[in-house]
Amino acid sequence: MLSREILMYIKKVTINNYRSFRTFEAQLQKLTVVIGENDTGKTNFFTALSLPLSGNQIDFNQKRLSISDINKDSVIEFFASVISEEPTPNQLLKIPKVSVTVEFTDPKDSYETALLSKWVVSDGDEETYQIRYDFKPKDDADLLEVVKKSLEGKTIDDVNWFTLPVELYDYQIVSVNNEKTIAFSDLKHVSIHCINAERDDFSESSSMKSNSIFTKLLMNTLDDADKSQINTAYSEFFTAIEETETFDKVISTNPDFSNYDDIIKKLECTPNLPNLKNILSNITLKYGNEFLYQKGLGQRNLIYILILFAYYKSCGDTFNLCCIEEPEAHLSVNNLRLVRDFVEKSSNNSSSLVQTIISTHNPTIINKLQISNVLAFTGDKAISLSDASPKLVDYLRKRPNFDILKLLFANKVILVEGTTEEMLISTYLSKKSGLQDLEIIAIGQRGYTNFLNIWLALNKDNPNKKIGIIRDYDNSDATKAKHDAYDADHANITVRTTTNYTLEIDLVETDDNLSLLNGLFGMTGDIEEVSDHMIKGKAARMLDVCDAMVREEDPIAIELPPHIAQVIEAVS
Repeated sequence: MLSREILMYIKKVTINNYRSFRTFEAQLQKLTVVIGENDTGKTNFFTALSLPLSGNQIDFNQKRLSISDINKDSVIEFFASVISEEPTPNQLLKIPKVSVTVEFTDPKDSYETALLSKWVVSDGDEETYQIRYDFKPKDDADLLEVVKKSLEGKTIDDVNWFTLPVELYDYQIVSVNNEKTIAFSDLKHVSIHCINAERDDFSESSSMKSNSIFTKLLMNTLDDADKSQINTAYSEFFTAIEETETFDKVISTNPDFSNYDDIIKKLECTPNLPNLKNILSNITLKYGNEFLYQKGLGQRNLIYILILFAYYKSCGDTFNLCCIEEPEAHLSVNNLRLVRDFVEKSSNNSSSLVQTIISTHNPTIINKLQISNVLAFTGDKAISLSDASPKLVDYLRKRPNFDILKLLFANKVILVEGTTEEMLISTYLSKKSGLQDLEIIAIGQRGYTNFLNIWLALNKDNPNKKIGIIRDYDNSDATKAKHDAYDADHANITVRTTTNYTLEIDLVETDDNLSLLNGLFGMTGDIEEVSDHMIKGKAARMLDVCDAMVREEDPIAIELPPHIAQVIEAVS
């Protein structure tokens, strides 16, 4: 097969009226990391992707939908149009129809061109390659008549949305360019394989998915000589049974009946030779001295994922879309690192026709697989972070444990430069009721613009999301002005800067803090001397302050500098 510089892959998915999605569009990359809070549609997205693509390679995906798969709001809107007796054309337009359209990148060589050629859609000088899954009425007019009769004399409050007669629906997968049904022979070379988050039972029986994948892997990789050897060995197995003279032992001679012995002697044990796939399907995987299904769930998940990608590698003539929900499920730290690195290297293989989509709640996976590959779900839209700055990408790769999810999705978050600010604010908040829902994140560097830009991509103009920035002045008016512009332009961003060069000076200057800190450190210094003492001690000195603030006997009542207090008030 020809080598490829850039793989073809699905670049855009459009979903209408499927489950939680009324209208939804997502831009994909060769490797896409899907993130989002709970109940934002990540699982529904993976299931929707399985509808227009072939799932025959590993396990069958049900294409015919039920009423629960149709968007509830679309059904209610349709029923309301019928009850209110809108014009018939309007009612027909509002009939709920599910569609999932996938658009591929342009083919890069003759093989990919042959794979996609029947699906080309021309729009002026531009050509795209699209297929679509539809679940819609067999006849719109018939469905409308049935619904009219069922809703006659009712109000919208009387109607249950799940009474839509889906038995009048059918599904089809069509080429968008000509609306013709796609033959299975064409679709089988474009496959999807999903590893769902709820995969606890994938290896709890003799018909494990991992065994099934391994069987197909063997079928793809064994050469003719290997297959012939297996068939020969299987035949020899029956020969061995025959040589045990089984029938002579089980059915002995019987002199009481004439010709009985002659009949028995003609019986033989002959192999009913199945095809090779059936022979191989009887394989049960072992791991060490135990069957795989006897191992822990985390170890089974690890083997499952590794074998799956080995299978993809063997499918050189098929485009495979691999969807993995929460690869971190049940994995130890070491196994998670192995899977994370394995997925990254497999996805970066430029000679493979594999596209990978992962959903995760694990920051280390996001940071390792790059924030620029992230697709963030917010419920009603999917936001690509492909424009994330190279500096931020590099920052997160070097700090795999940085909790980017907390930054993006926390309702109230405050960014600070380092651990001293984080310790002080967290200690202060721990003593205040009603402020424990503030998330404090130390970014470990100066400069907040990259973090603010990525936060705004998801949360701009969202009044339920607020972010505060607490920064040091550092004698830079230009940098201060750049950050203050975010505060001025966005109601949900608050930026405050120290009055002096750094935090410690502002802290000592505030209220009665000088006296309290002199007492704590056994000093009688002025603002400059106590500030210098804290600056030289940095985190260790701030830890002493924080411990004194929360000690059981005679805690000191340190007050926060005004710039910090203002941010806390604005965010909370």
